[in-house]
Formats: sequence, structure tokens, C-alpha cells
Amino acid sequence: MSHGYPADSPTVRRHGRAIGFSPSPNGCSIRAWWTQDGNPIGTYSSFEEAVQAGLEALGCEDPAEVERETARIATEFHEVDWR
Repeated sequence: MSHGYPADSPTVRRHGRAIGFSPSPNGCSIRAWWTQDGNPIGTYSSFEEAVQAGLEALGCEDPAEVERETARIATEFHEVDWR
């Protein structure tokens, strides 16, 4: 699942597909990527931007869902030991 990304990266799952989130190498931004193949979706300056892009890639554009998932992903993100 990790394709070079940390195995315990937080994910958003919809319809049998998943997007992972991890810090960029310099730690200044957040990467969103397809967990199935590791292909990047993009690099973002905030959790909200990253989660919104991930959910849009999964076909979800509901602002309430973006807000809920952003809070969850941010919490999980800070619980991971990225070292």
C-alpha cells in the first residue's frame, strides 16, 4: 500500500479507492497520493487543501465532508511518528 510513503499515513477511502496523506520531504507541505499505486495527486500548503483535492479525486465535493475529513486527517497526521 505505501509505494514509498509511510505505511501508517492517514487515508480517506471512498468506493474502494483511497488517498494517502504525508508530509513533503522538507516538511513544509502535505502530499496527497493514490494508495493503490503511489501516484501523486499534488502537494498542498494546508490540510484542508490536501483533503479537498483528495476527496474531489474520489468524486466527493461536499463541503461538510471536506470539513469532517480535514479534522480527522489533521488529528491522525499529528499522531504519526514521521521520523
